[in-house]
Amino acid sequence: MDIDWKRLIELRERHEKTAQQRVAQQRDAVQGRQQQADAAQQQWQQQVHSRSAHWQGTTSAMAGGSFNAGQLRDAAAGSRALDVQIQRAGQQVNQTQQALAQSHGELEAQRGQLRAVSGELRRAQQMLQRARAAAQRLEARRQEAEADELATRKWQRRGG
Repeated sequence: MDIDWKRLIELRERHEKTAQQRVAQQRDAVQGRQQQADAAQQQWQQQVHSRSAHWQGTTSAMAGGSFNAGQLRDAAAGSRALDVQIQRAGQQVNQTQQALAQSHGELEAQRGQLRAVSGELRRAQQMLQRARAAAQRLEARRQEAEADELATRKWQRRGG
């Protein structure tokens, strides 16, 4: 069976190019997920800071002596609302970090496929080089045999 190494190499090159495109797309997806995770983290930190600022204001008002039980109740209700927002923001952080981790895993899988495809391409290129070298050796032997045959005929014609 004779293998068309050039066609196989062209096929492997197309596979490699496709794999490279997939890696680039997945890398872009990871960057997008990273931006989402960063934004979620910033949102969570902002919510925590808001709650801290809320209680600092409440503490300052209490220290000034112009604070009653109703205001304390309102401050506690506001703090509970902020706690809910912090919890939601924390859940968003967890979700975006999980999605980011999954995207990293997918990127590594795509890189692994690219390495495999690149290896197949290199092997096909090596086999083409070997086939060419073998064909050159065969042609050299054929030419050498023809030269020997020609020399033998000339020798025989001279009466050798």
